[in-house]
This record gives sequence, C-alpha cells and structure tokens, in this order.
Amino acid sequence: MMHSSCTRMEIKRVSVVFVFLMVLTTVQCELLMPKYSTKTSYDLSFNKSNILKRELSWQQLAKEFSPELQTCNPIGLYVVYRHGSRYPSEKDIKKFNLFLERARNESINPEFEYLQNDTDLEIPVNLHHKLSESGKLEMNHIAKRMKKRFADLFQDQLLTNYAFQSSNLSRTIDSTISFIQGFVDDETNCSSALTEDELLVTCQKSSSSMRETVVVPLHNKTSDYLLRFFDAYEDCLKEQVDSDEGEELESTRTDQMREDAKFVEGKEVAGMQLRLSQKLSVPGAREKFNISRDEAIDVAKMCGYQLALFNHSGWCSLLSDEDLRIFEYKQDLKHYWKRGYGHRVNYLVGCNLVRDIASYFGQLTTGLADTPKGVFKFAHAETIVPLECLMGLYKDKRPLTATSYQDNHSRLFRTSWMTPFAANIAFVLFNCSSEADDTNALTKYKLQVFMNEIPVDLPFCRSGPCDLVEFSTHIREVTGECNFNNTCCFENCGGARCMPFQFNEWTIFCISVAAVAFVAWMLILMIELRYSGAKYTVIKNH
Repeated sequence: MMHSSCTRMEIKRVSVVFVFLMVLTTVQCELLMPKYSTKTSYDLSFNKSNILKRELSWQQLAKEFSPELQTCNPIGLYVVYRHGSRYPSEKDIKKFNLFLERARNESINPEFEYLQNDTDLEIPVNLHHKLSESGKLEMNHIAKRMKKRFADLFQDQLLTNYAFQSSNLSRTIDSTISFIQGFVDDETNCSSALTEDELLVTCQKSSSSMRETVVVPLHNKTSDYLLRFFDAYEDCLKEQVDSDEGEELESTRTDQMREDAKFVEGKEVAGMQLRLSQKLSVPGAREKFNISRDEAIDVAKMCGYQLALFNHSGWCSLLSDEDLRIFEYKQDLKHYWKRGYGHRVNYLVGCNLVRDIASYFGQLTTGLADTPKGVFKFAHAETIVPLECLMGLYKDKRPLTATSYQDNHSRLFRTSWMTPFAANIAFVLFNCSSEADDTNALTKYKLQVFMNEIPVDLPFCRSGPCDLVEFSTHIREVTGECNFNNTCCFENCGGARCMPFQFNEWTIFCISVAAVAFVAWMLILMIELRYSGAKYTVIKNH
C-alpha cells in the first residue's frame, strides 16, 4: 500500500511538471511566432494571454504586475501613439501591382491559381499611406479601453482637460480624429476641420446643443522636433559618423544601415526565394516561376498588409514560418540600424520628446494650474522605436547583424511587438502618499509604463514602477544637454536642420549673467590699465 501511494504521488508530481513544461513551451512558442514587423496589425501583435489583459483596469493589472501601486492613485498620463493600420506606400503599391500582373499572365501552380483572382491588393495609388478603416477602428477601440482602464482620470468627459498633438500627415491626423471619437461617449458625434497648422475637432452630444472644440497643433516635418525628429534632423543623421565612448567607427551610419541589404543577398533570403519559386511553379514544368529576392520580400509584405487591412490573405499561404522569420529579421535589421540601438544618435534625436514627458510630470507634481490630466501624441514607428531605446527597452546583449540570424531567434528587438500599427507607449504617474502624508517629496510619486497597454518594467529602475527621482535622473543622464550641435551634427551639420536656438527663462538668465560678467571684466581691465598708466607716469617723472 505504501509503495502504491508513493507511486501515485510520483506520477502526480511528474504530471504537474509535464503540464508546467507544456504550458511554458506553448507560451514560448507563441512569443517566438513570426509576425510582419511594422506591417503587423495591432491585434495580431499580441499573444493570447496579453490580448485579454487589455481589458483589465489598472487596479487589476497592479495586483498582478505591481502590487505596490494598489494603494496609489493615477494623477496623469502621457501617451505616444503610432498611427493605425495604413495602406502601403506609393512605391509598394506599384511593386505589388506589377507582381500581381505578372503572376496573372504566367502559368503558376494550379494549387495557387486563386491568387490570380486576388483583387484585395489592387489598391488605387492615391490611397498610398492613408489610414485604413481597420486603422480607424484600432485607434477608436484603444481610446475606449484606455478611458475604461483609467476611469478616475476621465470622469468629467471634457476634452479641454486633455492635450492632443499630431504630426501633420493624413494618417496621424485621421488617427487622432478616430481616437477622439472613441474617447467621447457613443452618443457624441465629432466633426473636424483642418488648417495649415491646426486640426480642429468639434464634438456634440446628440441630446445637447452644446459643442466642445479641441485644438490639435500640427507642425511641418522640418520643424517638428517633438514627433518627427527623424525628419527634422534628417541631414545630420545621413552624414553622422557615430562614436562609442569617443572611439569612432570605421564606417558611417549610412554604411551600417545596409545590414538589411546584406541580409537580402545572403543564404537565408536565397532559400526563401527558392521555396517561393518552387511553390509557384507548375509541377513538372521545365521552367520555374521566376521570382527575385526583392519580390520574395514583397510577398511577405503583401501578406502583412492584407491581414492588417482586410484580416485575411491568400498570399500568406505561400509562406512558411521560416520565411516569415526571415522577413521579420530583415525588417528588424533595417529598424535596428536606422532608428534603433545600432547608433546612439538614432535615438538621442528623440531627447526633446523625453524631456517633454519629464516636463509634464514636473507640472503635475508642482500642482501647476491648467495641467492636463492626459497628454496624447500621434506619430510614427520612427517616433516609437527611438523612444523605446531611450527607455532601455528591448535591448539585446549583441548587435543584430546580417550574419547573426541563427543566433537571434530569441532576440528582444522585435518590431512586430515593439511597433506594430497603432503601437503605443504610455507613461502613467501615480501619487502614492497616504492621506496623513502632506509631504511634497518626489519619492511619493511612482511611474508605471505600459507598452501596447501591457505594464513593463524599465531596466534602469531598481524594481517595478520607477519613482520619479529615478526616472528624472535617467532622463538627464541619457539626453544630456540635448544639443545637436554636439551630439548629432558635430562639424558636418552646417546649420541645415539643427535645432534652432530657442530663448527661454534659463537661456535669458545665462545670457544676463554672461553680460554682467563681461561688463565687470571690462571695468576691471580699464581700472588695471589706468592704474598701470598712472604707475608708469610716476616712474617716468622720477
């Protein structure tokens, strides 16, 4: 009996371990499933467990992720969004159409003849880069979930208690409008009007004659140092020679951005090209369907776009998981070297945005009047990736290169979950003081970051949510003086697109001090000269 009991217990233990390993393996496999890089739709970027967590309140999330926040209260949030799912670029639309036309005019494997009748990607060129209907829904639903999650911050429903800003492109402007429509209740209808430097969104309840208009500032790309810094500093970034701890690299930033091009010429993409050619070729035919390496990459792009725009794709059936991993890695190389950790300057140009976040929290903690309860910025993948890098998120121990594909299947830098369509990074400030505590110490404030609506820990914080001192210290350390005559342009800038000199209280104070010092120095010099002259005259008379 004893032996039988022990055996049952051992079997039970083994079963528990087995189930645990199965669950762990399933989660790991799900996390490593290839996606479509920055062409991934928002919903597809989530695994099954995280997609359910989007519906939870901040209190429920705190219980699971950050128990120390359960006795705190959110007092403000700052969120940066990428626009929702959009149509392809004009260049991609033309390439897709050419490939579709060739596929229709050539003999292909009967198994895939249905692709010759696929009209989804016959996209009019005039729709290039425009926000799609699916993109509008993404932004609308994100707004509704955020408002529900932080209900305490959004009780009064007044749009004027919140600040909005967008880049001046149609896809971000339309994302802003869709977000605001989701932000207000279902009985409120919003209309919009556009000027050269402002978006005006007017909302009115169907049961009321009262209207509310929110003004959304817009800036052109050469002067948008907050949301389109990658364009505002474009000339500097093109010519920049990056350095690490003062040691210059042998090649320019532009040369190293070609890692993705080297990868396309490598064996992995060659294998992807061969597999697609074999699948599309008529079985037994002497001539194989001719597809280039670039066209193989385009097939994966077509797959991603179709899923994002229409939630289905025939072209995806041509691609194996390995093909998608290859495509995803190729795209990650591009973003790593162009906007990510490949060069410090890629993300340091985003210092104005990080400083704006810190400035907003400063206003909240000092009780400055008219500080909005929430700040919402609508921008691009090229805004989100540098911001994530400035926060130290998704940083691998070794750089991604064209020859390290096999070593990087478990990499952290994966744009499919870092910056899918509608990606967002929210900074939420909590007041954690008790009612009896009336101290103004910054340590009573805690900062929780949500990446695509899921809490994440910042690597520079000691544990869990940052206290505001930790966050502010990191911002000062990582951004330095935020002076691109030194950190970005060096001597190559020529003033083309450097940050313009801006007067503020600090610069005026510094100039005043310098002027007073200069006048004092001149007076001392004049007195010395007169004294020296008088001394010389006395000596001469003697």
